[in-house]
Amino acid sequence: MKITTTIFHSYQICPCEVRFCPQNVGSYMESSYLALGRLVHETSYQRSRKEIFVDQLLKIDLFRGELLAEVKKSSRHIEAARLQLAYYLYYLKHEKGLEFEGILLFPKERKTEKVQLTPELEEKIELLLDEMRPLLIADKPPAKCIKYCRTCSFRDYCWSDFE
Repeated sequence: MKITTTIFHSYQICPCEVRFCPQNVGSYMESSYLALGRLVHETSYQRSRKEIFVDQLLKIDLFRGELLAEVKKSSRHIEAARLQLAYYLYYLKHEKGLEFEGILLFPKERKTEKVQLTPELEEKIELLLDEMRPLLIADKPPAKCIKYCRTCSFRDYCWSDFE
């Protein structure tokens, strides 16, 4: 099974959520937090909007000069955002033979951060991909409570197997 950037990003925040992505469990799509994120995405950088889909796995927000850019609502999950952008760069390099640098854009915070695909980062991406694959076919999510469980829209799905 191919790992989309949504699955990859979700894994960085909560490994349990990965189990629901391929099954199209989508109650989270009605989340007000995601609606706000979509609004920020749609209203920011309109003059340079160039959404590009690659192999139905990647959805590149835009290019800023020679940089591949990812727009995020906030830097709250900055490490997950870095790794998601690194996954874009990794995929493009290994599957398409294209090498880019990336930039994270946080328009509401007026912040940017450059991301380069280093050999260490490539190794980390490969390790994360290896960790994710078993979760995609698992019968039950990993029973691990994290600080986001309390407000997660998947909470009932996740914990119903264990309660």
